Amino acid sequence: SHEEKAQTVQEHFSKVLCHPSPRQHDLNWDLLNLPVHDLSTLDAPFTEEELKTAPADKAPGPDGFTGAFFTKCWEIIKADVLKAANAFHLLRTSNLSILNSANIVLVPKKEGADSVGDYRPISLIHSFAKIISKVLAMRLAPHVDNLVSPSQSAFIKKRKIHESFLAVRNAVRRLHRNRVPALFFKLDITKAFDSLRWEYLLTLLKRLGFPPRWCDWIAVLLSTASSRVLVNGVPSAPIKHGRGLRQGDPLSPLLFVLSIDPLQKLLDLATSLGYLAKLRGRAATLRVSMYADDATIFLKPTKRDTTTLMSLLVNFGDASGLIWKKSQFPVKYLGLPLSNKRLKRVDFQAPVDKVAKKLTAWNGRHINPAGRLTLVKSVLTSQAVYFISSLRVPKSTLKEIDTKRKRFLWAGSEALTGAKCKVNWPRSTRPILEDWESSISESLQGGLRLRWLWREWNGGRSLEIGSENPCNKKDRLLFAAATSISIGNGKKISFWHSGWLQGQRPCDFAPRLYAISKNKKRSLEGAVQNKNWIKDIDFRHRNFSAGHFLEYVQLWRAVQNLELQPNNEDAIT
Repeated sequence: SHEEKAQTVQEHFSKVLCHPSPRQHDLNWDLLNLPVHDLSTLDAPFTEEELKTAPADKAPGPDGFTGAFFTKCWEIIKADVLKAANAFHLLRTSNLSILNSANIVLVPKKEGADSVGDYRPISLIHSFAKIISKVLAMRLAPHVDNLVSPSQSAFIKKRKIHESFLAVRNAVRRLHRNRVPALFFKLDITKAFDSLRWEYLLTLLKRLGFPPRWCDWIAVLLSTASSRVLVNGVPSAPIKHGRGLRQGDPLSPLLFVLSIDPLQKLLDLATSLGYLAKLRGRAATLRVSMYADDATIFLKPTKRDTTTLMSLLVNFGDASGLIWKKSQFPVKYLGLPLSNKRLKRVDFQAPVDKVAKKLTAWNGRHINPAGRLTLVKSVLTSQAVYFISSLRVPKSTLKEIDTKRKRFLWAGSEALTGAKCKVNWPRSTRPILEDWESSISESLQGGLRLRWLWREWNGGRSLEIGSENPCNKKDRLLFAAATSISIGNGKKISFWHSGWLQGQRPCDFAPRLYAISKNKKRSLEGAVQNKNWIKDIDFRHRNFSAGHFLEYVQLWRAVQNLELQPNNEDAIT
C-alpha cells in the first residue's frame, strides 16, 4: 500500500541522512601538509548581477518558484532577494531553515528497481537556498582547477571524462605490454554524496585556506537543511539532515571533489614514505585516477602494498564518511569497456542495448513525429557519441544503432517499410535543427577523434602520461592538412608528427628516416637542441641505404633554416 511504501522510504532516508556515530579516526592534517590557497575573494558581498543570473529554469522546489519567475519578475522582487542575501552574508540566519528545505524525487538507477536503495535521491531545493548555493558555486568554480589534483576529472572545466578513461586504459595496456607486475583496483563509494561527514569537510576547507566566513556559510547551509521525500507525489514528514551533500544542489559536486581529493594526497604520501612501492615505467605517474566517486588505483602486487591500501581506505572512510564498496571487478570503467587487448565486436554491444531499452520504453507511448525526431537527435545519438568519442566503434555497430533509430523515427513501434520513409536516412539525420551530432557516421566518429589531436596542444591529461589517443594514421594526415602551425619556442610541436615543415610532417617527408629514429616523441625544441634528432637516428641500421641518406640531407637542410622564437608559444589554426 502507499502507506507502507511511504513508511519504508521515511525510515530509509531518516537512517541515511541522520547524524553519523562519532568517528574513531581523523586525518593527520599536519603530515598531509595541504597547500594553503589565496581564496580571499570568495566571501565578498553578494552583487545584484550574481543574484540575478543565478536562477536556472529547473524543476521547482517546495516553494514552487522556477528560475523563469525570478527572471521575469526581477524588478519587482529584487529588493527582497537582495535583503535576504545580505542577511545571509552577515550570517543572520536564524530562520534560514524555512528557506532551506527540499523535496526529494526518487530516480531509478537501473532497470527493474525494486528497493529504495535502487533509487537515486534528487533534491528539488527551495529557490532561495538554490540561488545562494549557485552564487557560491559560481565563485568557487574558477578556483577548483588549482584546488584539486589532476587525477580528478569530474565537475571541473576543461577536464574530460574520456581523458580519465583513456589514461586508465592506456596505463593498463602499457603495464601489460611491458610485463610490469601490477594490481588494478576499481573503487566505488557507497552512497557517496549522502555519507560525507560535515566536520571532515569543514576542516578540509579551513586547511585549504577558505575564509572563515565562507566556512560558516557552508556550515549554515548544511546544518539548516531538511527534506521531504515524494512518494507517488505525496511528501513525507520532514527529515533533518545530519550529514551528506544534496544531489541537485549546484554547490554539492564541487564540494565533493574537494572532499575526495585528499585520498590522492594520502596515496602520494604513503608512496613517498615507502609504505607503498613505486611502480616502474611511465605508468607510475598514474597511481590514482578519479571521476567523482569512481576511483582506480594501481599497486605493486605484494601483500604489504595491498594491506597498506586497505588500511588507508578504511581510515580515510572513517574520517570522511566515504566508505568503499566491495564487489566483483567490472570489465567496464566509466561505462566503457576496459581491456588490455584489442576490443571485440561483443564489447560494443552496450550502446546497442541502451538504445534498445530506450525504444522499449518509448514504443508504447503516442509520440508524434516531431517528438520522435527530437529523441533521435538527442537521447539516442548521445548513447553512441559517448562511445565513439574515445573508442573506434565497428561499422556494424553504428549501422545497427542507425537501423533502430531509423525505424523509431519513421515507424514508431510499427514495422518499417519504404513507404513510411519521407526522405532518405542520411538526409533525415542532417543538421536540419542545427544539431550536427544527429548523424552517427564514420565522418562523425572521425571528427570526434580529431579533437584529441587538438587537445594535445592544450596539454590533455591522457597525453601527459604518454598514453595513446584513438586516432589512426588517416586521422593524423587529415588533421595536418586541415591545420596550420606557427612555430614559436617549439615546446608544443612534435618534431616528427606535427606539420611544421611547410605544412608537411617530417614522418611523411622522410618516412625511411622516421622508421629508424630511436626517439619519435621529441618536441621540436628538444629535437633541434644539441641536434638530438640526428643523434636519435640509427645510422648503423642494417637496412640503411642511399634513400635514407637522401632523406637525411633534405631534412637536415630544412632544420638548418629553422629559427625558434623562445619568447613566443607555438600556435595552431
